[in-house]
Amino acid sequence: MKRTSRNSWTRPWPLLVLLLSACASSPPQPGAPTVKPAAEGSDAYQMAGAALALWGTNATANGSQALSQIQKAAQAAPDRPEILWLHLRLCMEVAGCEPEPIEARLRKLDPSSGTAWLGALSRAQARRDARAEAQILDMMAKAAHFNVYWTTLVAKLAPPLSKTPVGTAVAQPAPTPLTNAMNATIDWMSTLAIPAFRPVSLACNDEHVRDPETRVRCQQVAQALERSDTTLVEGLGLGIDQRLAVPNSAAAMQVTEKIQTLRHQNQVAGTVVAAQVEKDKFAEQMIKLMEQLKKEQDVSRAILRWAGQPLTP
Repeated sequence: MKRTSRNSWTRPWPLLVLLLSACASSPPQPGAPTVKPAAEGSDAYQMAGAALALWGTNATANGSQALSQIQKAAQAAPDRPEILWLHLRLCMEVAGCEPEPIEARLRKLDPSSGTAWLGALSRAQARRDARAEAQILDMMAKAAHFNVYWTTLVAKLAPPLSKTPVGTAVAQPAPTPLTNAMNATIDWMSTLAIPAFRPVSLACNDEHVRDPETRVRCQQVAQALERSDTTLVEGLGLGIDQRLAVPNSAAAMQVTEKIQTLRHQNQVAGTVVAAQVEKDKFAEQMIKLMEQLKKEQDVSRAILRWAGQPLTP
């Protein structure tokens, strides 16, 4: 799949193309700059950033180190759901790691989120256990949201990463370590998040929603997905809603308008960011904005308002 350049600070429109078509994301490749584990005495976010960078630059060689780093981060900050979510995702990517205890802790720490059920849904599908799959969808349907703590992780992980070799891995006309670190963080987090939601897309595909009970569950899950804190998960929910809507109905047109608006805001905000000349100064302002706004979509809308751009296409 075509990916947007890291220099643009934005991801490709990932909604229907990547998630609903189940297109596999490319794993990180060897040959990237060497990343060292966080030093002794580092705080939780430094360790979490090191874990993400270790996995992102060379998942095959660094998987065990990445897992060790994120385990330490989770132990240092046991009340931070964003670090636990990253721990869960890295666990799912490293052979031999058992995700169930981490999922249980995430459900306890953030009981209103449906993300902690994604692994259980995937395992039920792998066993072809239709009954378990239906039960898990029922739990997901009760979720208030499907957050992946997007802006919090970018804001907390990019600054420490900017002080490591990976922060200058992308060639720039002038040194822009914070910009590069933001780009890398966003890229790696996208690669982790996209596969996590593929079981939902499979559970609510065209074949499965022919069953009336599954259709109702998927409608409720879609609504919770649309309350996510990142564009790609909200887009997945809208994509499911679009699939379920009667063609040419008022509901279908409303979903289409929402998709067009979300796409417009994501793309135009990315264009505004890419046009900035003093990239690292703007990156600092982006970090401050992300610390205040917990949803990626709200960050995009704030950028559009600042640039005097319309919020709708």
